[in-house]
Amino acid sequence: MATSFDASVIAAALPHADPFLFLNSAELDGKTITGVYQITGEEDFLRGHFKGNPVFPASIMLEALGQLAVFYLLAADDESLTQKVDPGKILFTACDGVRCSRICQPGDKLEMVVKPRRIRHPGATFEGKITVNGEKAVFAEEISLKFDYAS
Repeated sequence: MATSFDASVIAAALPHADPFLFLNSAELDGKTITGVYQITGEEDFLRGHFKGNPVFPASIMLEALGQLAVFYLLAADDESLTQKVDPGKILFTACDGVRCSRICQPGDKLEMVVKPRRIRHPGATFEGKITVNGEKAVFAEEISLKFDYAS
């Protein structure tokens, strides 16, 4: 059975905060977590990326996938996690096999999917993708995080 999380629950759980939080909602269903981020056009960095033609940076889309993976570590009841993960001790360490297929701009809704590939303390790897209206936008074969358990 899927569990849904709104922006306030996500913000309370993650170590990220506005203006660097790129998840509006999430849904956890077994070994898959999905998330949504609506590009509003109010994001400060869009003023300069690019002048007169705001393009949501691919690096920020990868950050959004990383945040969704972090939320998985914090919210999932995954048998690979033997203890509660410390939200202050999760770091993004690498991202491999990245392909960008679509420009994303204000008004686009990023629909994200992240699945764990391997979780074994102190590391976790995930596969992630973003689509917009069913079109591929970004795919990452491997998103790597380092984490520690809460004391």
